[in-house]
Amino acid sequence: MMEKKEYIFANDVGDATMIVYDVFPGVQLVYHSIHMNQLFLGSPGGGKLIEIHHCNEGRMEQEFEDEYFYLTPGDLSVAIRTQMGNDYIFPLQHYHGITIGINMDVVSPAFWRLLEEMQIHPMEIAQGLCCDKNCFIVRSGKYIEHVFSELYSVPENIKEGYFKVKILELLLALSGKDLQENQVANHVISKSQQQLANQVVAYLSRHMSQHITIDELAKEFNVSATHLKNIFKEVYGMPVFSYMRTQKMQAAAQSLVHTEYSITDIAYEYGYGNLSKFSAAFQKVMGCTPSAYRKQYQNTMLSNK
Repeated sequence: MMEKKEYIFANDVGDATMIVYDVFPGVQLVYHSIHMNQLFLGSPGGGKLIEIHHCNEGRMEQEFEDEYFYLTPGDLSVAIRTQMGNDYIFPLQHYHGITIGINMDVVSPAFWRLLEEMQIHPMEIAQGLCCDKNCFIVRSGKYIEHVFSELYSVPENIKEGYFKVKILELLLALSGKDLQENQVANHVISKSQQQLANQVVAYLSRHMSQHITIDELAKEFNVSATHLKNIFKEVYGMPVFSYMRTQKMQAAAQSLVHTEYSITDIAYEYGYGNLSKFSAAFQKVMGCTPSAYRKQYQNTMLSNK
């Protein structure tokens, strides 16, 4: 029977859940729901390792020497490693995705037989995709996107067999020749870009009650407004003001459910003197009005008692 393990992590930033399925010996499928800024994905071990990530929501980055590789929704990555797992960064503090890890040194004979019957050679596939970069990143085509879309909605009672079929199907799809060229170069940011964007985010977090302009930020960090806007969007995948609004509304949501402050007071705390503008911004980010969000949380708490 397939083993299932659940890991829950939390820090002062947020929390994360990893649900790990041992599909075959040496082959894992992991669901990630992450709402924090950094986390180790994987497990200790070594050998000839293939790691496949699919990003469904949010953004994930990994540092490699002086650069960062990132995935956005719909992106797929294939990497060859000698250690299972790495520290990953989640700049939006929001990520949902799937990781498939294959340790070629410990896979079971049953898995090998299936691979041989289907003429699938995972390490050759990974090496062919990655070439000399040890990493392959592509905006998933329709077929691979179809494979993963089904993995996000599998009924619990058929998961064991379904995962086995889908992993083989994915490997078969990756062995095809119709994938786009490796887009690693289009998914790289430098450490200096990352550092500047992180400094801007830290500054914005300390001044959530204020309305700060791009020109003020540029002056604070001694760069041009255009440079700052471009770097920030490259690193975080969205404009400064979109990011700022999202972070404010997510923080406001926490205040709504964990304090008894009035909605007017919470709006003011996050720089909104106009309640209707705050409500509109909150609904755009969180999907409902502040009052509905608070009521929904209260009803959930009552039903769980």
